[in-house]
Formats: sequence, structure tokens, C-alpha cells
Amino acid sequence: MFRQVHRAKSILQFLRERAPHYGPLARDDLHKFRDEIVKASVGASISATAGLIFACFLSVAVIVSAWDSPYRTAVAWAVCCGWGVLALGGLWYARKAISGPPPFQLMAAALARDYTSLLAVADRQEP
Repeated sequence: MFRQVHRAKSILQFLRERAPHYGPLARDDLHKFRDEIVKASVGASISATAGLIFACFLSVAVIVSAWDSPYRTAVAWAVCCGWGVLALGGLWYARKAISGPPPFQLMAAALARDYTSLLAVADRQEP
């Protein structure tokens, strides 16, 4: 009985000593995650807008230049297929970007180290 109380007391002491270290780690992880999200969002927005405007003007230019030729319908369908390929490429890129590293890696690493240390402390307390 006293052994379990002593073990719980040592575990609580360990947790009390380690708890203040998590605040700065969580703050750093949150700032890092926020900065990555902002940079990625701004870059993707600018790139998507510029690419969309360019593709619109390019497709209109291609259709207009082929207007008087016998391949007018084929060119219009080719432009439409090009837009489809562009959309699929965008979906592939977005899916690849989402599967990046998980956020809060510093906090997770610290928790894993502390958990291992906590298990070691608990094992030392047992006879």
C-alpha cells in the first residue's frame, strides 16, 4: 500500500517538474504552424490567381486564333481538356500538400521523452 502511494507521489512530483516546460514548446509549435499556414496560403492564393488568369487568356487566344480554321471544334475541345488536366493537377498538388508533416512535433517529442522517463521512474520505484 505504501509502495503504491510512494510511487504515485514520485510520479506526481515528476509531472509537476516537467509541466512548465510544455508551455513554451506549445507556443513555439503554434507559432511555427501558424507561420507555415500563412506562407502556404498566401503563396497558393497568388499562384492560383495568376495561373487562372493566365490560363483564361491563353485559352481565349488559342480559340480565337483557330476560329477561321476547320479545326475550330477540335481546338475548343483541346482547350477544355487542357483545363481538365489543369484541374486534376491542382487536386493532386493540394492532396500532396495536405499530407505534409503533422503539426506540434516539438510538443509530441517532449511528451514522448517524458513518458519514457516517467516509465523509468515508475519501474525504479518497484522492488
